[in-house]
Amino acid sequence: MANPGNKAGSGSITVTVSNQSIRLLDELAELGIYGKNKAEVAARFIDKALHEFVDTPRLKLERGKQEKR
Repeated sequence: MANPGNKAGSGSITVTVSNQSIRLLDELAELGIYGKNKAEVAARFIDKALHEFVDTPRLKLERGKQEKR
């Protein structure tokens, strides 16, 4: 899954996923959704998931209680 055309500031990792996930990544790549090949599609999903993980949930404190935004 290595991509020799990585953008500056990016790196590569090797991951193991289920055969079903590989098929889904291939299908999305065939449709041109999220990338041109399964490696690009997987990279986008990983980036998106990590950004969502870091960005949420945010907590707001009001009157001594924690509330999710």
